[in-house]
Amino acid sequence: MRFSVFALSTVPDTATARHLFDLDDLDDKSVSKVLFHRRKQQTGSSETLRWDQRAIAGMTLIRHSIDGFRIESMTLASHTEAQMLRAFYQAALKDGRLVSWDGEQTLVPLIHFRSLKEDVSYPAYWEACRSGVKLHLDIRSWLSPTPSDRPTLNETACRLGFPGMLDLGDDAVCDAWLAGDHDGVRAYSDVIALNAYLIAVRLFCMTGEMPQHDGARIQRALKDWLKRIDGRHFDEFLNTWDSV
Repeated sequence: MRFSVFALSTVPDTATARHLFDLDDLDDKSVSKVLFHRRKQQTGSSETLRWDQRAIAGMTLIRHSIDGFRIESMTLASHTEAQMLRAFYQAALKDGRLVSWDGEQTLVPLIHFRSLKEDVSYPAYWEACRSGVKLHLDIRSWLSPTPSDRPTLNETACRLGFPGMLDLGDDAVCDAWLAGDHDGVRAYSDVIALNAYLIAVRLFCMTGEMPQHDGARIQRALKDWLKRIDGRHFDEFLNTWDSV
């Protein structure tokens, strides 16, 4: 079985906002505050930016095959946004199915919109969509098709005995991005992807798409990988996992 889990670290689209609202004299932090303020005016309460008001600052892909898994982390330190978008499309076609947490409502629309913005063309992806190929599984929507009062990834992962989000959230991503901390940006999408991957493996074992014994084998392999790889968030993920 082949599939890829994907997760994004998103930040305010300050470049577009700076152009639209004539904010050339403001830095990214100040432009972000303008976006948050305008969003609160739109919603009446929430400053959470809509998907078309965001840009991609990081992407994590966990590519699963019969031979094991490979984790690819990308940030603006090493990739352009257009390169991250192309990596998404390549994984969708090569690995047969993309898996996400809440991708249906937020991530996929953002990817499609940013592809328009960055003029990224991947005709084979759209041809597959037109032909009816189901390229994406949103675990959150699969578990809870009703859009209201859905559990969070942190709640779901912790209830299943996985580490959860380690107190990482959108605010941490934005702060890391503004500080030029690419490792902080990467940590958010990595942790989302790791939790989603563990849930996906459990799901596919439950539905019979993956042999039951593969679930335990993959967990052991992932723990071994986490022991070898550098990164504070990987250490924290493993330590939390071992303690649950």
